[in-house]
Amino acid sequence: MFNKNFRACKANSLGSGSRFSNYFSFCLFFIVLGLQGCSEMNDLHQPYLDEGEYIYAEKVDTITFGSGNERIELNLYLSSEDIEVARIFWNNGGDSVDVDIDFQQGVFSKIIDGLDEQQYVFNIVTTDGFGNKSLPYEAEGNVYGSNYSNTISNRTISGMKANKNNEIVINWAEPLNEDLLYSSVTYKNKFGERITDSVSSTEFRTILENYDSELEYNTVFKPDSTAIDLFYTENVLVNTNKILLDYDEWTIVDFSSQHGGNENSVQNVIDGNQNTRWHSLAGGSSYPHWVIIDLGGLVDFSTLEVLRSTFDGGGDDRATDKFTFEVSTDNDVWVDAGVFDFNRFTNDPQSYHISLSEPVRYVRFTAIEGPEDNFVLGAIKLYK
Repeated sequence: MFNKNFRACKANSLGSGSRFSNYFSFCLFFIVLGLQGCSEMNDLHQPYLDEGEYIYAEKVDTITFGSGNERIELNLYLSSEDIEVARIFWNNGGDSVDVDIDFQQGVFSKIIDGLDEQQYVFNIVTTDGFGNKSLPYEAEGNVYGSNYSNTISNRTISGMKANKNNEIVINWAEPLNEDLLYSSVTYKNKFGERITDSVSSTEFRTILENYDSELEYNTVFKPDSTAIDLFYTENVLVNTNKILLDYDEWTIVDFSSQHGGNENSVQNVIDGNQNTRWHSLAGGSSYPHWVIIDLGGLVDFSTLEVLRSTFDGGGDDRATDKFTFEVSTDNDVWVDAGVFDFNRFTNDPQSYHISLSEPVRYVRFTAIEGPEDNFVLGAIKLYK
């Protein structure tokens, strides 16, 4: 640029003196302007020229997280063998911790404790053996705590029955939380041993063999698939003072009479449903009205429950006023378990204590007094 301007000035100097002076000033202006432009261009690039080329260290390849209870695990994956250390930053760079890599490949794990329950943004910067640092690798991870604990609760037991093998059968409700992993059930068996069963979230029926007492359970949750910590509910003691015998295993052996139609069948007295009925033969039967039930095996029980029928809506008062109850091991020799009064004017369950000297298989219910010759009853139930 300088040479070009100078040649222009030289050519114009061949004119008159005044014109020479003007042209000289004009040429000098362009010379100064050219030098200033070069100076500004050098100022723009000088920092980079002074520093030379900047070299970045290799970043981590990827990061996975293990969510925890007020803590988190970071797994750093590196394929480079040039990294000496990785520094993990969080809380907008306010906190950090180093992970020694020592120029190795592989997966490097670090657990950070004492964190508040929230989602965190982590930035990982590596440093190589020459002190070069990488660009940050950013990733997000979750930390759980008391807030999550307050959202979980024990899985619901929808019902319990005792079967013909004297086992306790627990029926579980559908899990309401997809994080539910399993329930831990403990009890004391008849040999005095403490038994623990693990019930998965996909299991809906659990059998407790040789059950005796002290049934309790809690439920275990895993907040997400990567979690390194599990969360536990408090243990709940289950009331097992009155466990229903499974009437689905019962059969009718013999009976006095029944009226026509399924709605009057003697089978209805062992379906567990007060809204059905056993109706004796109308116009062709009279007291006593009786039924023999096979319990399916030798079982223990302590409570008899009798309900009048609500088949017609309000409640049928044609039930018995008094009945006897007998038990047997073989349907041949019978043992008298008592004579009991029954209030046929209430729909409430009416319970009676039965003392057994040994397990029995058969029971006989006999209605001996009532307001009419025929007879109507809702349900018979037995409890351990």
